[in-house]
Amino acid sequence: MLKKSLISGTLILMGSAFIVRILGFFYRIYLSNLIGAEGMGLFQLIFPVYSLIILTLTSGISIAVSKMVAEELARNHMTNLRRITNCALALIISLGTVVSLFCFTYGEFLANVVLKDPRTYFSIMLLIPCIPVIAAASALKGYFYGIQNTVPTAVSQIVEQIVRIGLVMATAGWFLRAGLEYACAIATFGMALGEIANLTVLYLIYGFRKSRAEHRVAKSGLLRKRVIFRELIIESLPISFNRFIISAMSAVENILIPARMLAGGLSHQQSLGAFGRLAGMAMPLLFFPSIVTSSLATTLVPAISEAMSLRNYRSVNHMISKAIRLTFIMGLIVTAVFISYPNEIGNMIYRKQNIGPMLYILSFTCIFIYLQQTLLGILNGLGKQGISLVNSVIGSVIRIGFVYFCIPSYGISGYVYGIITSSACVSILNLYAVYKTTGIVLDFRNWILKPGLVGVVMVFSGKCIYRFFTVFNLGHILTTILTVGAYVCLAVCLMKCLGVIEKGELAKLLGIKNR
Repeated sequence: MLKKSLISGTLILMGSAFIVRILGFFYRIYLSNLIGAEGMGLFQLIFPVYSLIILTLTSGISIAVSKMVAEELARNHMTNLRRITNCALALIISLGTVVSLFCFTYGEFLANVVLKDPRTYFSIMLLIPCIPVIAAASALKGYFYGIQNTVPTAVSQIVEQIVRIGLVMATAGWFLRAGLEYACAIATFGMALGEIANLTVLYLIYGFRKSRAEHRVAKSGLLRKRVIFRELIIESLPISFNRFIISAMSAVENILIPARMLAGGLSHQQSLGAFGRLAGMAMPLLFFPSIVTSSLATTLVPAISEAMSLRNYRSVNHMISKAIRLTFIMGLIVTAVFISYPNEIGNMIYRKQNIGPMLYILSFTCIFIYLQQTLLGILNGLGKQGISLVNSVIGSVIRIGFVYFCIPSYGISGYVYGIITSSACVSILNLYAVYKTTGIVLDFRNWILKPGLVGVVMVFSGKCIYRFFTVFNLGHILTTILTVGAYVCLAVCLMKCLGVIEKGELAKLLGIKNR
């Protein structure tokens, strides 16, 4: 039996992610009102470089540390836990320093040639000194995920967001007067400074958590440092290469989108504005519920690794089945919400930006995007990073094809159609890979049919629920909040009535009962 509850770990990360996302929503609303759609588009242009550098460096080492620590913990080799983490810190900080020097040398090339907008130069320069710090935080996160203690990561994420928002809100107005590029630069710096705060919290907790148990146990199964370095590299390279390929192709997407809009007849300002509304406003709304699946995917990696090291295959399949079912339930409910109320939600969050039509089209991607996150965590836990890489590349190629060929004719909607097609393909491929690896029983009845029936019922009843709350004349914002809240509660009740959510599972998910 696992030492830590998968559900409780996921709930802690969900709780912190919910707080972070709420704070992030207010931050994005403030930022979008401050710098406008063009500014948000310029800010989103920074993300390809940010993702390519940071995620390539950090994703592999974090998952590698998480898996190795979980495996050593399962074997009761307690003395290896900190040796693994310290070796990972030394490795990742060295790599981060090298990358920082590279970015400093070629900063103008990245801004002028790669991103094709010289206004991004200051953002790149402000990001450079923070790269080793952000990389170091990933190793510590891997340690805490490995011992399945999600509290430190949860606390550090909240501190990170508070620091980021505080800095930007305090200084963005002044920088905006100096120019749009300076306002975007301070937003990027706020992101980086938040990561520094994240590392500070994690390191303090890591330093204080020198439990006597870890230091007094016999050094049985002691791993030599050269063995640890070799294992870290072997474990992290496929994941980092995976992330590099995905981030590089994502960068191509983000850079091509404004360019293909220009080819379709829009001006540079209009292209950045449309890109900002999609990537900076509409998509974050759809990704907000993914706090469930991203938290689930994060906790699945060490949990599955530990169960696999103990050859507890029944527990592995049980965790996978429950995670997939929860993802389908959540994804279909969220899809129904955005199909029913795209304009109401869009106007409540971003006034006068008219993102309702984008939300409606994007709503059909929810189930597939959330399922991708969960299945990626499962495949990483099973050690199938190569398969997930191939499937992700296929998805990226599909999206890039839609960007290049469809955007000039259909505008930003052409890209949205690409997201729907690619995410559906990748989800099916990943699910097939999980099935082939584990032999898990595909419970389509409880995964798709029953939740899908609830989703259809909710879509047809959505307008009736909204009209009921308009009777009270509570104003647009409160009416929308109450409507969505009632909508979700009714959907969950219907899921319970159909037996999709098992008896007592709601209480477990809420932390009322132990596993």
